[in-house]
Amino acid sequence: MDAFLRLEGKAEEDFYQAKYDYYKRFNLVILFVSALIFFILIVTDWQVTEQFSWQSLLIRSLVVIPLAVVVLAYRKTSNYRIMSAISLMMVHVVIWGNIWAGSYVVDQSYVNESFMIMSFILLLVAFSAPPFYAMAAQLALIGDILLADQLYHFPNLDVILSFNVPVIVLLCFLDLIATGFYYDHYITQKKLDFALFHDPLTQVFNRRQLHKIMGEGHNLSFMSDAIAIVIMDVDHFKQVNDTYGHDEGDRILQFVADCIRHSLRGPDLVIRWGGQEFVAILFDCQRDKASLVAERIRCSVEKSVNGVSKITISLGVAIYEGGDCFETIKKADQALHVAKRNGRNQVVCYENLDREALDLDGDSGHVDA
Repeated sequence: MDAFLRLEGKAEEDFYQAKYDYYKRFNLVILFVSALIFFILIVTDWQVTEQFSWQSLLIRSLVVIPLAVVVLAYRKTSNYRIMSAISLMMVHVVIWGNIWAGSYVVDQSYVNESFMIMSFILLLVAFSAPPFYAMAAQLALIGDILLADQLYHFPNLDVILSFNVPVIVLLCFLDLIATGFYYDHYITQKKLDFALFHDPLTQVFNRRQLHKIMGEGHNLSFMSDAIAIVIMDVDHFKQVNDTYGHDEGDRILQFVADCIRHSLRGPDLVIRWGGQEFVAILFDCQRDKASLVAERIRCSVEKSVNGVSKITISLGVAIYEGGDCFETIKKADQALHVAKRNGRNQVVCYENLDREALDLDGDSGHVDA
């Protein structure tokens, strides 16, 4: 419980938004059910009064208004703050509808049970809300009881309060506990999502993330008007593994991934493509700038100290012009093979290659999509 209470800023916003998204359908169902129960209680009103009552019918029919507001808001926004406030306010509207309808009934012996039922409905609706919203809504129910007594003078106010106040306090704690349970689920889901779309060794994205972004058509055009793709390969990596062992080879891969990340901007993607190969997708990046970014990565790897051995990388750059993204990755891979063939530790741009250089490279530029 302490963990989610310590959340601040964006982490707090993300958590409560995720909580609302998880429970929002449940929340809507509870509101519909509570509205239906409120309307069906018209039968109870008629049984108590032993006659048909137009006042009761009118009051209980008005529940469609707050319900319509909730449905409209549900379609317009998913903001947890707005929806939590509207949902909890609807329950209080229903509470006052019950108080109003009950004012036409002489026998008010069931008022106590009515308030207790509404406090439990508040708890269910509050599953999608931050706990502080829920506690405020529950405590406001005590205010509803006291204000209603001022208007209609309940004959058993002390009994109503003695039953409802402990229940309301208990439900406030239950909501905190329920939020704590959801927080455990939230953290577990975060870890699973991270593991699904990240390489466990280097902590950069894996290929699943690229497929997730571009969809079945492998198209990235919607992301930016100018996209460059850089594919990178660690030079003589097999020698590193043979000389220093695979554990040190893993350290080299982690080092290269860090150099790439630190050389790029926040929106750019870094993907471990396989083995010692990495792919960077640069958004809003023109052709001349892409070569400069690639050169910056190359220099960073060459000049930084990795604690194992001096290494270099070769890089191929290609400009994405729409269509299947993997076609551009193949072009970048062809440029990478030219860089390898020409001595390694250099940047080669596909658009700068002539036909002869590409023919010499042959089919070595194949990339498995």
